[in-house]
Amino acid sequence: VPAPTFAPVKFQKEDVEAVMSELPSFNFYEIKEPEPNPYAASTLDKCILLDPPSPVLTAPKAEFSQLENGMKVASVDKGGLTARLGLYVNAGSRFENTSNFGVSNMVSMMSYASTAHLSQLRTVKTLEQLGCNATATCKAGREDIAYTVGVAREFMPLVVPLLVGNVLFPRLLPWEVQAATKKVKEAKSQLEADADAMVSDLLHKAAYCNNSVGFSPVASERCLPYFTPETIRAFLLDHFAPERMVLVGVNVKHDELSKWAMRSFADYNAIPAKKREVAKAVYTGGDLRMEGASPFCHLAVAMESGAWGQQDVAPITLLQTILGGGNASSCAPGSGVTSRLHTQVVKQSPYVESCAAFNTSYSDTGLFGVYGVSHPDKAGEMCASITKAMTGLTTVSKDELTRAKAMLKGSLYRQMDDDSVLMQDMGSQLLMSGRYGSPADFAKVIDAVTEADLAATAKKLLSGKPSVAAFGDTHTVPHYS
Repeated sequence: VPAPTFAPVKFQKEDVEAVMSELPSFNFYEIKEPEPNPYAASTLDKCILLDPPSPVLTAPKAEFSQLENGMKVASVDKGGLTARLGLYVNAGSRFENTSNFGVSNMVSMMSYASTAHLSQLRTVKTLEQLGCNATATCKAGREDIAYTVGVAREFMPLVVPLLVGNVLFPRLLPWEVQAATKKVKEAKSQLEADADAMVSDLLHKAAYCNNSVGFSPVASERCLPYFTPETIRAFLLDHFAPERMVLVGVNVKHDELSKWAMRSFADYNAIPAKKREVAKAVYTGGDLRMEGASPFCHLAVAMESGAWGQQDVAPITLLQTILGGGNASSCAPGSGVTSRLHTQVVKQSPYVESCAAFNTSYSDTGLFGVYGVSHPDKAGEMCASITKAMTGLTTVSKDELTRAKAMLKGSLYRQMDDDSVLMQDMGSQLLMSGRYGSPADFAKVIDAVTEADLAATAKKLLSGKPSVAAFGDTHTVPHYS
């Protein structure tokens, strides 16, 4: 993947009145009364403009720049009317320790609260006025914390300072922190109610026992003593330096996005970057199961795979495509009916509800495996079928590889049509590696993979120690040994 060239953006002192004149017309305190739509009876084949402008068609391209303080800015303008903005910070649960477990989740819960410029009420009302209160989110992961907003593209200059305010000058008022503590129980309850997410959480804990990406990004009730303004502020000071941030925009002009990002930081002293010791992920493997409310058995079997940016990422992703997935309720075209897991696992037993391969990459490790759902009495049989399908990856025919390449490339191009997925992909790549590979770049890498590469990668994966996680009714899940 080629390294992008980041255009430098210098901080500038500007006249306040001139800057304000560039903002779109917006009144923070005005709540407009609904007006009848004058175009309600107009059909889509009728132009409502007296002098319709000629369209200016430009091919979307990724553009990059870097602020003077080290913050990276990336964008792709596809000409859409809704801008997707994401501020990604290289800080997550893997950077927690015994003194602040759950703090990254607490940081996300304190998003869009009071800052040095806006109270929490004014922040919320501003988002509502802009029509983006439902799209403004913050999610803490294992290696990143992502602040995202979807808004009409002309209001981008108003939203960028709101995003930056979360990381530059949050007030962390004690009563707002106290009010947010109830969200801890809600988040834990939501996790336990989602069997898929619960299996993923258990699998990481089993695969990386008590280290790095094995730490859960969801805070538990035992973390409540750490939920204080001081703990959150200390975490921000240690990890929220601009050098560890990426601002991504889709359907925005890059020059405008860079300019408003620069203006958001120009008059303030950002958090200085501290040297931090990042503990390397240590794959331990293991078995972890938990009884849950689900009437089914949810089971995942995984092996350690390559980190993001390594040469075996393409072969591993092709192996995932070959395994594929499927479910018992759908046999429509495109639902994976020709994949190995569907033909060798789902189709062979009426008790298997669904089965799918997955691959998760981090900056220094990864997990490759299969996740399946079955009736509880048949979990042992499903586990044996999954294991057999995984061990069969050492043999892949030429036709199977050709078909997998076509499917994977098609999936890549289709996924990048989704603005939110494109934004997430750019942010994750730039945070983990400082590089960005487009679907076309990855297509070239995929085409270069040979049958020998797949066989070697499969043997390497299968030579490691497995990790197993189960949730729901687990009484027939085989012993780990």
